[in-house]
Amino acid sequence: MNGPRHVPVLLEEVLEYLNVRPGGVICDATLGLAGHSSAIAKRLGGKGKLIAFDRDPEAMEAAKVRLEEVRAELGDAMPELRLVPKAFSEAASEIEPGSLDGLLADFGVSSLQLDEAHRGFSFRSEGPLDMRMDTRSGETAEQVVNQEDENELADLIYEFGEERRSRRIARAIVRARPIRLQQNWLESYRPRPHQ
Repeated sequence: MNGPRHVPVLLEEVLEYLNVRPGGVICDATLGLAGHSSAIAKRLGGKGKLIAFDRDPEAMEAAKVRLEEVRAELGDAMPELRLVPKAFSEAASEIEPGSLDGLLADFGVSSLQLDEAHRGFSFRSEGPLDMRMDTRSGETAEQVVNQEDENELADLIYEFGEERRSRRIARAIVRARPIRLQQNWLESYRPRPHQ
């Protein structure tokens, strides 16, 4: 395979609990690198259907490569495949109600996003402070930490991180501006002693 290959999390358990049957219709709401979808496709067979969502264009391209390998392996036993380059939150507008036999949603950041420094999620490698699941839209993390006012930052940190020290963290972010690289932010953050 030309693209990255990662081991899907809890693959056997996912297949067991989804109870994938030949000819079924399964939705993978978080396609990622198609690890789960590849295994699901092999169980669905030629009369099945696999619908998969991912809003990350890099993940979608890597998944297409992997699923084409599965198609080459399975031939006529490959299920109908529908790849939807949208967020899973849009699934209801794309799927006929009552038409699925199973749905998989593996929420969170994928290994592709964590491993690629240019995505801005990595703790191991220096990279731009991007952190967008869909790099085609929305504000980057750099824009948020450098442009939001202190109260808005604190509210975001509390709401999404459930961090009770959100006000103190927001104050430290504002003092450290401008913040450009993830690694520079981590190195530059030194809590100030209480005065």
